Amino acid sequence: MGLRTRIMEVPLVYDLFTNGLGRSGTRDWFADQVLQPRPGHRILDIGCGTATVIKHLSGCDYVGIDHNPEYIKKARENFGTKGEFHCIDINDAKFKEFGTFDTVLLLGVLHHLNDDEVKQLVKVIPAVMKLAGTLVTVDCALEKGQHPVARLLAKIDRGRYARNTEHYRSLIEPTFTVQEEIIRHDLLKVPYTHAIFRAKVRAS
Repeated sequence: MGLRTRIMEVPLVYDLFTNGLGRSGTRDWFADQVLQPRPGHRILDIGCGTATVIKHLSGCDYVGIDHNPEYIKKARENFGTKGEFHCIDINDAKFKEFGTFDTVLLLGVLHHLNDDEVKQLVKVIPAVMKLAGTLVTVDCALEKGQHPVARLLAKIDRGRYARNTEHYRSLIEPTFTVQEEIIRHDLLKVPYTHAIFRAKVRAS
């Protein structure tokens, strides 16, 4: 494990990096336009980190899972009464014991996985989604014409699999139908490119 990865494993550093760089209004836009939470909705956050997204999910039934025990510990300290937080992997038998969800979140997850790992993850998710459930993914992206700093940040990210939007879509679409694709270059205070997808389970 490299130094950068070890540093980012510390919850305080993770929070500062992921939440301290957002532009004013970014979180509200993301919640209203992308997450679109509704009271009573069940939301599963896979790779939840320290679960700060829960601040925008008032009235929802939130379950966050992550393999990093320090992230889960921090999430429980900060939001223990507002959701459930579990240090498990999707391959854990408990994963399917949580029931089904209206929304499944993969926020900054896919660019940490190689293509085969993404395909495996995507195939597992429908088992824990309601029939009309929505998958939301957000990752850094490599796009033509993007700011050089944005490209550099994507390339040096501790996730080693930053892709272009078409590549992300190709990994999602065998299992899901993409209903909305958003590319934003202006969500952070520094140049950065986000690829965002909203998708539904593909009809069999």
